Amino acid sequence: MSGIYRGLGLATAVVLLAGCGGSDNSLGGSDETDGSAQTKRQVVDAKSYSQATYLNLNTGATMQMTVEEAQGRTDWHLSFKRDTVQVNGGASGAGNVAGAVANSQGKFYDDAGEPNFNLLVNATASSEEEALLAEYPEPGSRDWVSDSITNSFGSDWYSYNPDGGIMNANSDNGWLVRSAEGNSYARMRMIEMDFPTRTGEGIKSFTVAFDVQVPGTDTFTQTATFTGSIGAAGGESCFDFDAGSSVDCETSASWDVKLGFAGRDIYLRSNSGTSGDGDGGVFGPFEWTVLEGYLSATIAPASGEDLKSRYAADTTSGVFKATSWYAYDQAGGHLLRPNFRVYLIDTDSTDPEASVYAVQIVGYYGDDGVSGQPIVRWTNASLTAAE
Repeated sequence: MSGIYRGLGLATAVVLLAGCGGSDNSLGGSDETDGSAQTKRQVVDAKSYSQATYLNLNTGATMQMTVEEAQGRTDWHLSFKRDTVQVNGGASGAGNVAGAVANSQGKFYDDAGEPNFNLLVNATASSEEEALLAEYPEPGSRDWVSDSITNSFGSDWYSYNPDGGIMNANSDNGWLVRSAEGNSYARMRMIEMDFPTRTGEGIKSFTVAFDVQVPGTDTFTQTATFTGSIGAAGGESCFDFDAGSSVDCETSASWDVKLGFAGRDIYLRSNSGTSGDGDGGVFGPFEWTVLEGYLSATIAPASGEDLKSRYAADTTSGVFKATSWYAYDQAGGHLLRPNFRVYLIDTDSTDPEASVYAVQIVGYYGDDGVSGQPIVRWTNASLTAAE
């Protein structure tokens, strides 16, 4: 569960990794071009900031297509856009691809989780090939993950009673939300929710309250209330807090907040990032006793700090996001240094006969030293029975 903001007296340190996405600095090419006969190797052209390149691990082929095309296809397993890697499963695609970490290469990190660049500088694809070819225990079912959408709402907006299987609103927390248009804001709190997860009734009711800061102003001047229900089959409900009304999630571009569930999975999303085409975002969570003292969504009380840069768009999280394949070496020239972690990629988690590969990313600068070219190598995973 994410931490709660208790005011803005303590500044949040933000490291802008400008070199991550576009540094022209280079580590040069990999120290090998073919590697072991047991492995496949591909330099992926991921230089584009707007379009991903898709890799099929069974064939080694790469493809370029739009996000919309990729969402409906199962003939790719990994996608690459600059330093971002996703799997074809969950929020990222129609496939059933799942990933797990086989070897986190803890030898390259200290007890606090900070990278030891003295060791990483001397590591090479050749020296770390043994890790790729090693035998690993089969991950447990909870260790396999597909991609999911994450944001600052997290799970802090509801509470769950395991005895009755009931999800209710957590009104102790609140958030600041930017609209899809990017020019208005709201203070938001979940007031009420009745979701008996075991009875097959769906979300029987919910209420979300908004204090709205309309375009061109810097204070909350009006209110809006998002109410409704979602049937037993699941689905989504969307709200435009500027208009103060529910809108169709499929056809409207003006929705600001979306509530949805499938099975017992439930989520809140903003119209931003991987959740939508809007310019929305979320800042929080805050304890409501703190947030109710805010008169503005863009100016902090007391300090007068401009809050506009604090809003974060929705993002996609998965095994490569949770456990990064690189360490950012700022002191060593703003470089992305591979940490040679080994990932397991199950190409179809619904098929016990589907191929499972051990995957390593051993470079970011291709064979010509240009950034945005991950060097990927993989082999059929050698797995033992789960411990």
